[in-house]
Amino acid sequence: MSQSKSFRPFKFFQSSPRLLTISVLATALFAGCSGDNVTGPGTGGGLPTQFSRAITLTELDSILASGPTRVEIKLINGSLVAREVEVKEAGDLRDKEEIESRITAIDPAGNVTLALGGLVVDFDGGTDFEAEDGQHLTMQEFVTRVQDALAAGQNPPVEAKRSPADTPQDPDDATFLASKLELDDEADEDEIEINVDGDNYANTTTPPPDAILTVLGLAIELDVSGGVTEIEAEIDDDRDEAEFEGLVESVTGSSFTLMDGTVVEIVDDTEIEDSDDSDELGSLAEVEQALAMGFLVEAEGEGVVTGSNPLTITASKVEFEIEDDDDDLPGAVEFEDRVTSVDVAGRTLTLMNGKIVQVAADSLIDTSGDLLTLQAASDAVDAGRNVKAEGHAELVDAGPPMTLNALDIKIEDDS
Repeated sequence: MSQSKSFRPFKFFQSSPRLLTISVLATALFAGCSGDNVTGPGTGGGLPTQFSRAITLTELDSILASGPTRVEIKLINGSLVAREVEVKEAGDLRDKEEIESRITAIDPAGNVTLALGGLVVDFDGGTDFEAEDGQHLTMQEFVTRVQDALAAGQNPPVEAKRSPADTPQDPDDATFLASKLELDDEADEDEIEINVDGDNYANTTTPPPDAILTVLGLAIELDVSGGVTEIEAEIDDDRDEAEFEGLVESVTGSSFTLMDGTVVEIVDDTEIEDSDDSDELGSLAEVEQALAMGFLVEAEGEGVVTGSNPLTITASKVEFEIEDDDDDLPGAVEFEDRVTSVDVAGRTLTLMNGKIVQVAADSLIDTSGDLLTLQAASDAVDAGRNVKAEGHAELVDAGPPMTLNALDIKIEDDS
């Protein structure tokens, strides 16, 4: 999901010291699962829903020649060879253009160098900087984090975004001034999502490669005849598009149900986020196993609405994620985010992600924090201070909005 790669998963805790970590349990219990990206067509009847179709180089050439087009280019890391090129829907032309790669160098004066072909991405005082956990950073904090990572021999993954220009950028123009730079552990695969047209494309006379797609001064090779590059085009769908996010209540066949009653169907064309980490699940079979073990699993994705009672969504993309059991609070979920408002009388605070946290008494508030009462937190928020809350809670209502009952909470002024 890069998509969508933004949500912070919930954490489930077991108190028994006999339990192994989720990585060991996953190895033991998920070994029999296929890990395939799909588990078969949905249960809605009729033909399976399709979200994209394979196209030829000739079709790609024709599409680009017809005018500005948004493409998503996924490259083989360490090369300028595309493993996939996807033509997006017309409405995506207005979305922010994005680059994902790893930082190999940084100039505090205003740019980072990426592993993706040595591309240089600029930043300035108008750039928004964000840490892996979604925390806002100043420019200096961002520079320092990257310098420290590089000094430790790491190449921190980053996602760079900017608003698209009215017309596609000249293919040989390598400038990219980021409106946002986000350190993101999941942005470790080289990808570019950008507007292009016929000027960016050229066939070759002696394949391979079969064609060159030039963007940001990078000559990206398309090797379709050699079976290296896949080319697809999204299929316009006139049904309502929808996003979903929530805790999974159950799995039935090739669909799953969220706690708010939404049914999400998985079909042959659904893209399930690869399970690169031990806390990520790559199939419905693994989700079902995790639920049977008592873990909380959160699903996030998008698709099209195919039913209304109950709300049914056929997923085009979905990501499943859980976290390890490294705490002694049974059945608790962890929360951490900026506080946007405080209801002192109602004993609740609202987080930036929309979650509502009930705080039954000020005695639950950690005394090592900056703000020791809800009234103090309310005053700080009203004064425009950057107030953050974190802790553990019981799930009261999956929502939306999700409501939590705090078991412990620490409130700090991060201004």
